[in-house]
Amino acid sequence: MSAVTTVYKNVRGLKTAIKDVGRLREISLILAKHGFGAIVVQLGLTETIGFRGASLPDSTGEHASPAARLRLAIEELGPTFIKLGQILSTRPDLLPMDVIEELQKLQNDVPPMEPEDVKTQIFENLGTSSDDIFASFSNEPLACASIAQVHIAELKTGEEVIVKVQRRNIHDKIDSDLNILHFLAARAEDLVPELQLMAPVGIVREFDKALRQELDFTVEKNNIERFNQNFEGFEGLRAPKVYEDFCAVGVLTMERIKGVKITEAVDAYGVDPYKVAPTMIRALFKMILQDGHIHGDLHPGNIFVCENGEIVLIDFGLCGKLLPRQREGILELLIGVAKEDYEKVARSFFDMGEKVPGVRYDFAAFESDVVSIMEKHILGKTLQEVDVQSYFSDLVSGAIRHQIRMPATYTMVFKALMTVEGIGKVLAPEINFLDETRPFIQEILVERYSPKRILREASDVLGNFGRLTRQFTQSAPQILRDLEQGNTGVKSEILGLKELAEEQRRLLKMQTRGNLTAAAFIAGAVLYDIPGTTVLGMSIPTLIMFIVGALTGFPLIFSMLRRG
Repeated sequence: MSAVTTVYKNVRGLKTAIKDVGRLREISLILAKHGFGAIVVQLGLTETIGFRGASLPDSTGEHASPAARLRLAIEELGPTFIKLGQILSTRPDLLPMDVIEELQKLQNDVPPMEPEDVKTQIFENLGTSSDDIFASFSNEPLACASIAQVHIAELKTGEEVIVKVQRRNIHDKIDSDLNILHFLAARAEDLVPELQLMAPVGIVREFDKALRQELDFTVEKNNIERFNQNFEGFEGLRAPKVYEDFCAVGVLTMERIKGVKITEAVDAYGVDPYKVAPTMIRALFKMILQDGHIHGDLHPGNIFVCENGEIVLIDFGLCGKLLPRQREGILELLIGVAKEDYEKVARSFFDMGEKVPGVRYDFAAFESDVVSIMEKHILGKTLQEVDVQSYFSDLVSGAIRHQIRMPATYTMVFKALMTVEGIGKVLAPEINFLDETRPFIQEILVERYSPKRILREASDVLGNFGRLTRQFTQSAPQILRDLEQGNTGVKSEILGLKELAEEQRRLLKMQTRGNLTAAAFIAGAVLYDIPGTTVLGMSIPTLIMFIVGALTGFPLIFSMLRRG
């Protein structure tokens, strides 16, 4: 990074933070109080906030670990930092496990809002008083956090609901803290070289976006509605119903779910764990591999089980989105793990990671590390014996050693996998985790090698070729003028381009036909063993794919033989 860029970033950050200097001073004091005064000094904040290095207080108890002191400092820093800590607790690619475990203990110890403030928030957001909406409304909150609190209520129509009400003036406090976090991240990235791979500026940028979405309850409402659409017809699992007429930026009204945490369901209701656990596992893989819309905070407290055994997921403030190529990357990784294919796991994980520009990566060394990790966690063990959390943590740590960082969406997926796998082992230890994924894997493989997809990809290739042709056409007038002026070099180039274009068209046609042939035969092989009516010892879908492959392949072979 150039000196000019560094100065610009710091000046811009300081301008952003200057109006929040009082809060910056408070943050620095809290960090120093819990034993992190050296960080304040390293970031060059002592003079900015009116301190000398030697005068920074440090009153932390001697026996607390650095991880525990960090948690205590974050709790004292308030809601913005608590949310950041909670998100970082899902990032084993960035932080060691002892810190992760402490951050998972973060508590929002805040007093509830006054009842009048709650009523004011409802009126300001919904445009009418709570008395006009609800037949009854509990002034005592069911749950209380730093950003919002939850109340039990009953609509005039008789439905029992949960009303999530955002704290008043929370936006101003969070805006101030986010400004300071952007400033501190830029300083850390510039002044502490060992933090550059962690990309603190990028982390804060992602956090800023996620937190602002969480502050808009209409985003959570939309996430719930999309989830229920995706899971329509999926037996045994859903999200709460939302009451759209009574939802706004700062108020969310949902169906009240009467149930217990999934880990308590067997004792509380006597539900069959070998029914509940597979349902949750299949739901997770549907989210990851099929929908690309993932609950961003899966833990037992957000997975309720009702008395009838139905699973209901709550708290959709944070959701992740996976693109088709990302879903396929995760699929390849899972197939590699299941088959103990070291090279596939290494390649899949390598491709997932974000690379640092200018760094030369040694894939052979990376693959060697992956082999060692797989031998440590998988070799000679059954699926039930594999510690998935430790396995993925080691994979992510290995990537970091090679300067590869996992995007936040992938770490969200890995956390969800670890959580659900852990729940499955507690409830139903004999369940085969990967067996529950087979229907989704099969469906994706069928789609991957379907003629429709191959045609779509061939169409993309033709589209790119068409764009090149249009660019050439746009250049034609200038080329003609050059020819008129006697530029024979251009003439020869034109003739060469024409021959090249014809050869490209011929090769593209052959490639497309070859892709269709290969895809048809691969799809036929994938579908070979599916149950149903067989013809000539093959499933009907397999027979159809083989016929398609023959029809596209024979003309290709004939053309190649004719051309010698």
